[in-house]
Amino acid sequence: MPARTLDSTGVVVELIDQLGPRPATSAAEAMAAAQINARLRQAGFSVATHSLPAAAHPGTRLAPAAIGLMAAIGLAAWQPVAGIAFSLWLMALLLIDGMYAPLPPLRQRGISQNIIAVRPIEVADTQTSPQPRWRLVLLAPLDTPPVWRGLARLIAPTYEGLLARLALGSLPLAIAATPTVSALRWTLAIIACAGALLWLWATRRQLPLMQPDGGIAALATLIIAGQTIPRLQHVEVWAGAVGAAYCDQNGLKALIARYPFEPANTLIIGLGPLACGQLAIISRSGVFRHEPADPLLYRLAIDADRAEPVIDLEPHTQAVRDELLSPLRQRGFRTLSIRAVANGENTFNPLLAERAARLIVAIACALDTETNDDLPILRAK
Repeated sequence: MPARTLDSTGVVVELIDQLGPRPATSAAEAMAAAQINARLRQAGFSVATHSLPAAAHPGTRLAPAAIGLMAAIGLAAWQPVAGIAFSLWLMALLLIDGMYAPLPPLRQRGISQNIIAVRPIEVADTQTSPQPRWRLVLLAPLDTPPVWRGLARLIAPTYEGLLARLALGSLPLAIAATPTVSALRWTLAIIACAGALLWLWATRRQLPLMQPDGGIAALATLIIAGQTIPRLQHVEVWAGAVGAAYCDQNGLKALIARYPFEPANTLIIGLGPLACGQLAIISRSGVFRHEPADPLLYRLAIDADRAEPVIDLEPHTQAVRDELLSPLRQRGFRTLSIRAVANGENTFNPLLAERAARLIVAIACALDTETNDDLPILRAK
């Protein structure tokens, strides 16, 4: 069955008119959730909304580390051995946060939501229960992407952000290494405390949000792909909008807990910002510890680009932790990130959403003919 067509640019423009900036746990994010729910229902999906507690700021998880740094500075000035031990422990936590999994926030004061939709396979014989071979999951964040500039770099999930946090965490070591009776030790302690206070401020100050808003384009891509993917015989299609995705992993944890997908048969496409620049698939991402894209999804994306030159994508790597897909990769899921990367342009390009949706439709249709005899058939949930 051929894919349906629609005015994809109109979908993007409508969402821009209806949705503004969407800070995590805000009323604007809830309004976006309602919009995505309604539009996926219109596209023929069965849709559910799940509320969940979430942090409202991406720096929430790092505030205790900033406070711990001030304690380590005091210990290093008065008890160097204890200060060194505490500082090394703190740096180990920062490495885990930056390279493996973000530290959990101590408090989740807000309420967000996940929108989860499913379209089952098309079954010719109604006497048999549907048993898809693959499950294709499309995910996009509900909240607006933050911009990591200025002091926000101290909490950014980037290579530079991790290095900055490790540099701050190492300051107690420098204090402990100076002579006990020395003006230099107290000077370093004062400077280090100032740095820790700046870090603590960064964990609480309001972050600038992306302009133009690449998150709206990602949500539009989710809708367009859902409306244009035909009914497939072997691929069960899921679409999800994850609440507070840039602030908290609770949305992804709640999704996995409620829908225990089999990692071997589940292919997940994550949609990053798609406002302007060059459409790209991310071959690997991460800070120091690189996480590769799934080889099958990567191959299908490249094949789709060759078959449809209008898609016009480029493979890229990124030295940033993928906040949407990293938690899923750590659980063994097979993933691919689609996003726009900077190429000097800063003008909103609605065609990026259309091209990304074309790519997703081509992957879904190719996957419907893809076989893997080593994988068991999925059982309907």
